[in-house]
Amino acid sequence: MRSCDNECMQKVLITGGSSGIGFELAKIMAEHGHDIVLVARDGAQLEKARKELAIYPDIKIATVTADLSKPDSARKLYEKLKNENIEILVNNAGVGLKGDFFGDELSRNQDMAYLNMNSLMDLTYYFGNDFLKKKRGKILNTASIVAFFPGPKQPVYYATKAFVRSFSRALAYNLQGSGVTVTALHPGVTKTNFFNSASAKGFTGGASAKSVAALGYRAMMAGKIEVTHGLWNKFLTNVFVRITPYRLQPKIVDRASE
Repeated sequence: MRSCDNECMQKVLITGGSSGIGFELAKIMAEHGHDIVLVARDGAQLEKARKELAIYPDIKIATVTADLSKPDSARKLYEKLKNENIEILVNNAGVGLKGDFFGDELSRNQDMAYLNMNSLMDLTYYFGNDFLKKKRGKILNTASIVAFFPGPKQPVYYATKAFVRSFSRALAYNLQGSGVTVTALHPGVTKTNFFNSASAKGFTGGASAKSVAALGYRAMMAGKIEVTHGLWNKFLTNVFVRITPYRLQPKIVDRASE
């Protein structure tokens, strides 16, 4: 039996919703009475997620297979869903890439940048304009604590998350009083499949995706501008970046990521 808060029955679109933080957010949304559209590029994983969410019989679960790292993919997704009355957008899809920027294939970094930044920006634009017309809507963008630092071993990934943070904060300011809110979620190291895609296989540490998703949900529903998960991560993003000289930050982050 679902619980229904004062904002239930809103339909939610979650990109990267088949696993990790995205899937945990989907479960929380379902528990609070929201219908859900899950988007991911792996159709089999999406179907598995849909079946797991079937324990909420009163919730409508739809899935869309889409690769948002490809140009124009966000527009095509919007065209498919624009009449579905989406009222909450969760831009969670993202990927990392660890390695030597100059030694790797440029196309891999381009795909990552497109997914992490362009598609997030495009979906925010398309659905955000619909939200503004209705004077109602919420947007949750998954950024990261790496948005606060330079990352020598993942320079493009760190930069994309800095974009997400800056973009989200600016929109949140611009949208004051509109009925639409934008929240940036900053997870630290989290137990998800992300580390496999980021060439960090075998990593077992980190916070639970469930705890990160719960924090993100609460912050979004409260209309907060940004929120960071974990006390240590809050220290890093509020103290470390302020007391450590800029020229030393890359060296420290580089050593810490080994």
